Amino acid sequence: MAVLSTPGIGSGLDVNGIVSSLMKVESQPLTTLATKEAGQQAKLSAYGSLKGALSSLQTSAKALMTGSTFAGRLAVSSDSSVLSATAAGTAAAGTYNIETITLAKNHAIASNTPYATNADTFNTGTLTIKVGSTSKDIVIDAANNSLAGVRQAINDANAGVTATIVNTGTTNRLVLTSGTTGSAGEITVTVTDSGSGGVHLLSGLATDVAGTDMEHVQPADDATFKVNNILLTRTSNTITDAIDGVTLKLVKEDNTATITVSRDTATASTAIAAFVKAYNDVVGQIKNLTAYDVANQKASVLTGDSTARGIQSQLSSLLGATISGVAGGISRLSDIGIAVQKDGKLATNSTKLQAALENRDVDLATLFGATEGSNKGIAVRFNEAIERVIGASGLIANRTDGINSTIKDIKKRGEALQVRLALVEKRYRAQFSALDTLVASMNQTSTYLTQQLANLPGSSRNN
Repeated sequence: MAVLSTPGIGSGLDVNGIVSSLMKVESQPLTTLATKEAGQQAKLSAYGSLKGALSSLQTSAKALMTGSTFAGRLAVSSDSSVLSATAAGTAAAGTYNIETITLAKNHAIASNTPYATNADTFNTGTLTIKVGSTSKDIVIDAANNSLAGVRQAINDANAGVTATIVNTGTTNRLVLTSGTTGSAGEITVTVTDSGSGGVHLLSGLATDVAGTDMEHVQPADDATFKVNNILLTRTSNTITDAIDGVTLKLVKEDNTATITVSRDTATASTAIAAFVKAYNDVVGQIKNLTAYDVANQKASVLTGDSTARGIQSQLSSLLGATISGVAGGISRLSDIGIAVQKDGKLATNSTKLQAALENRDVDLATLFGATEGSNKGIAVRFNEAIERVIGASGLIANRTDGINSTIKDIKKRGEALQVRLALVEKRYRAQFSALDTLVASMNQTSTYLTQQLANLPGSSRNN
């Protein structure tokens, strides 16, 4: 008797459907494991987001630990077309009246011989160009003794001057301009002339020598100016040593302007605002991750998580820290207008904070950045606390290591269950295939017997 190879065809049993239904029941533990893994992955993601928010808070705290955040000075000119100014942290606040008399100029000299073209030639020899106390010897030979060649040789020598050829419309003039302003950049040119090789004397390019034709077209003037009516002279128009901590840049001579130096509160104000925002972001994120929706009876990812609650508690306790020995009568955040609200977030009284920023007696740098022992500044405490939470061996790392371990265990259990389910399905199919074969065989026997009985004498069909 032939055995049917397709399950259910011979017997009429839905073998595939029966096995599929049985395997759905058998696979329920696998669904449970997948749900558990998804929950752990969600926690892992939640801690990643929380770590990012804490990292931003740490960055803002570090900015407040930097003394330059509070030591900045702002220098404002009453007329930037006359002069501009910048101020370092050492500059004293105040007002300075500046009178520009003369600007420092780059010394320039020019030849006066009527050179017809750039190809006009000179005798060979040596040019010695001196700028200030530095000199350079430049050899003029048959390869470079044209006017254009001399210009190029001077520029190639990096002698502290720039050589150009100016066409006046009737003649060509060689112009040397010093790269240094003021008397320190004064140019002198001495010449050793071989007396041969060209149309023009090389010695004609010497300065301050009888019989030469180089003229001073722009004097090597120093900058002269007055600071609060005190006359000063400098070789440059950028002056760093007239007012302590202030750099002046003179732009226009024979004019006056006022420089006002004050505390640069914008940098500190921005840094404090960033800290407040970053703290509030952390509080808001922890609240969202741990909240419980009573109305819908639905928990958040980290509802009941002790690690998240512990982090919030640590940060909250730092807000009330008292720092002793801070000048200006302040010791806490609330003294400068930063207070904790009912929802745990910070709010800033901008008027009170601005007053503290502008008061030169209030030492905000110490309030935030003190590093002495147990009297550390608020920003320093936040930085250290956050590092203990998000550092390589910190609280979040330990927690996520545990979560990853749980995920790994769930995956192993899932893999083992998959193997067992494959064996179970194989067993079910073997059992129902055997039953299918048996029922099919019995159906065939029944059909045969029915046919034989119908052919017996006396059967109803034969009557």
